[in-house]
Amino acid sequence: MIGLGSLQTFQNLIGPAAWQLLLAEGTLRSYRPGQTILRQGDPGGFLLALEYGRVKLLASAEDGAQLLLTIRGAGQLLGELAGGEGRRTATVEALDRCTARYLPTVRFERFIAKNGLAAEFHQYVVGKFDQSVSRQVDLAHRSALRRIARLLHDTAVLAPSTAPNPMRVPFTQEELASALGLARSTVADQLTVLRTSGALGPGPQLIVADLGLLAEAFRV
Repeated sequence: MIGLGSLQTFQNLIGPAAWQLLLAEGTLRSYRPGQTILRQGDPGGFLLALEYGRVKLLASAEDGAQLLLTIRGAGQLLGELAGGEGRRTATVEALDRCTARYLPTVRFERFIAKNGLAAEFHQYVVGKFDQSVSRQVDLAHRSALRRIARLLHDTAVLAPSTAPNPMRVPFTQEELASALGLARSTVADQLTVLRTSGALGPGPQLIVADLGLLAEAFRV
């Protein structure tokens, strides 16, 4: 579904030393779980370097429905595509308690030029567009089971190592259904399949029991 595995973090692209320099350029911001970080349609002018935690990106339709675009974790940039004068193309909400560094677009662009990172930034942006195309293919052609398994897998993989239970996926069945544009009954049926296979643990919470089995479910 989401294609997270194909998107390198900006931290990995520029290296840990340059990433730390970038963080030092920004102002620390903290967000609680469920808090809106960026809102679709708002003006740009700044971006965030995600230092800790996971966020979800949501796109809103004219009828108010929201679909999940992707999950992102530490080391990623948020809001950089809006530039200095554009508008936000998605809403970003915190899944965990997150920390990020706030950078005005002008300061970020100056940092990129000063450190000779234009090629890496271009590669990062291209990767995001490729991920978007992959998601459209998934929505059109992938089964509900594959889409659900991919979301659960990628959310668990991106969990902070210091999270109390990194294998717990912080979604309810209702949230999964809404995020993926599926009926709740369909989600419930597919979660039963994943629990029966051993990919998910028993019980009402979504606990990943076997990442390998979950990966097999979305690669079939």
